[in-house]
Amino acid sequence: MNMKTISAKEAKNSFGSFIDSAQREPVMITKRDRPIGIFFSMQDVESLIQVGDAFKKEINDGILLGIADSEAGRVIPFDTSFAENLKMELRTRLAHKKQVNENL
Repeated sequence: MNMKTISAKEAKNSFGSFIDSAQREPVMITKRDRPIGIFFSMQDVESLIQVGDAFKKEINDGILLGIADSEAGRVIPFDTSFAENLKMELRTRLAHKKQVNENL
């Protein structure tokens, strides 16, 4: 994700330009060279909320499936091999979601 950075003074003095920039890409505001906030377009915020909601649903569904599997006696020992496979799967899913979001 690209992010433009401008000072609070510049944002104040060129507010119209700042708002236009924030519609195209996230804009970080700094004060005394320290970040103080990031401004997003409403479209970006809505996309972030949708991604968060999707993750919450996926996590909740996974927990419910895990409980059902456990109650049915379907368990997998958690060892190093399982952990590595899980990491690879999560990295693949995150990369895919990132690619989908970039194409929106």
